[in-house]
Amino acid sequence: MEMFNFSTGETNRINLALGFIGKKEVDLERLADRTLIVKTENFADECEQLAAYYAHLGLENGNARLAYNPSASGNHKILVNKAAVSGLSYIHTLVTELVHLGNLSQYGADHGNVYRLEADQAIAEYYYEFLLWSKFQAMKIATRAHALVSWHEVNGEAPPADGRYQFAQVAFAVDDLNAGLQRLQTSKTIAVWREEFWDVLEELVFYFGRLAFYQQTARPGDLDEHFPAEAIEETVGLDNCLALYAALQSARDYPRWRAEKQNLRKWIVAMQEQGKQRFAPQV
Repeated sequence: MEMFNFSTGETNRINLALGFIGKKEVDLERLADRTLIVKTENFADECEQLAAYYAHLGLENGNARLAYNPSASGNHKILVNKAAVSGLSYIHTLVTELVHLGNLSQYGADHGNVYRLEADQAIAEYYYEFLLWSKFQAMKIATRAHALVSWHEVNGEAPPADGRYQFAQVAFAVDDLNAGLQRLQTSKTIAVWREEFWDVLEELVFYFGRLAFYQQTARPGDLDEHFPAEAIEETVGLDNCLALYAALQSARDYPRWRAEKQNLRKWIVAMQEQGKQRFAPQV
């Protein structure tokens, strides 16, 4: 991979972080020669230039912009927003985009040019479930890479003697998730509820992705005493939500995602149906 505007120290840390990504998760060797990574001070302007050639795919954020080339031999580009990253956060940001790039490359090999997906085709080919899964995977893997690089910053280059990394108590941010659940609870119409529902799903997969680095079972309350179980039960159903988390955990790489995609949809639909009951006519 070519990297522009990164210092030698940053490049060394990035290379260390890449070593914490499993080959089944992202085939970096296949992508490396075709990927350019640029840290830019003109993020908004460069994103606007890319938009003329690469439409939004549903994975964009303010920290970085991925230009995924659907051609089998095409070159890819990742813009990192210098103004939006601090400390070691560029590790998390960059790994996130590389995970999305690896996932898109595999999805595109199965379904063709994702930029040409019509809405009906996207539904038929589980594209929206794919986006949620990729966000979950990216958060899990980026959290791992960031945490392990941070550990080495404190403890030196050598890995733990027993091969087991240990961390102090970890806090999980739930403010955005709680805000989304609150909007669901106060939605006045089913149309508004549907719009808020997908935003909550996104916040859930981000939240679960963070937890998934630290636990193998779908029991968020074991790690996070602030897990909003009651609000989830009132809006989309706690059992449905935990089943979705378990399915996401099972989809550890793209082939497993293909095996789990129907389960992901099943639990998303169950969450949606339970939430819609509050708008059902009273008999």
